[in-house]
Amino acid sequence: MIASRSRVAIGSSSSPITTTFFFTSSTRRDSTKTPLVERTARSDDALREASDTLLDRARKGDARAFEDLAREVERPLFRLALRMLGQSADAEDVVQDALLAAWRSLGSFEGTSFRAWIFRIATNRALDRLRARRRRPESPLDPPLGDDDVIWSEPSAPGPELVDIAGDREALVVVETALATLPPEQRASLLLRDVEGFAYEEIALITTAEIGTVKSRIHRARLAVRNALVAKGWQGPAG
Repeated sequence: MIASRSRVAIGSSSSPITTTFFFTSSTRRDSTKTPLVERTARSDDALREASDTLLDRARKGDARAFEDLAREVERPLFRLALRMLGQSADAEDVVQDALLAAWRSLGSFEGTSFRAWIFRIATNRALDRLRARRRRPESPLDPPLGDDDVIWSEPSAPGPELVDIAGDREALVVVETALATLPPEQRASLLLRDVEGFAYEEIALITTAEIGTVKSRIHRARLAVRNALVAKGWQGPAG
C-alpha cells in the first residue's frame, strides 16, 4: 500500500512540533466508512466539551492540543476537499494548508466552533484552487472512487436522497458523477449540508453567503442529483 505523507510544523520557531499526516487508500476509506454507531458513541455535548477544552488550550499555545483538534477534523476535511477537487494530491494540500493557516491565526480566532472555522478555511482553499484551474489547462482527475470509497454511503447527516440511496451502489456512482458536474459553490454547499451535517446558518458563514443563497444552492444541487438519478432509471428505494 502506498502512503503519501504530509508534514506540518507547528509550535514556536525555537521548538516546533512536526505533525505527520498519512494519507493512504485505507485512510480515505476509513474517513467515509466510519460506522454510525461510532459517531454516536459519545454524546454531542461530551464531544463539544472535549473540543472546547482542546481549543482553549490550543489558543494558549499548546501545540499538542492543536494536534488533537487537527486529528478530529483531518479526515472529514480530506473528504470534502477530495469531492471538491477530484484529485487526492490537491485534497491533501488543501487539508495541510488549512491546518497550518488555522494554527497560525488561532490567536485571533474569536468564534466558538473550531470545526466550522476550519471548514471555512478548507472550503475557501478548495474554491481558490478550482478558480486557478480555470486559468490554466486542467490536470486529469483521479479515477472514480471504488465502491468502498464512495463518500455518500454513510453521510454524517444525510439529505433526503442520500438516505434512500445509501445501500445502492449503482445509484451512488450516479450521484458521484452528478456531484462532479455541479458549480463549485453548489457542490460545496451540498457537501457541507448533506455529508458533513452543517446547519444552513453555519454554511452561510463558511461560504460567506446569505442563508437564502445557501438554501437555493443546496436546492439546485439536490435537484441536479435527483434528475441524474431519474435519468438513469432510479425509482427510489426498493420496498
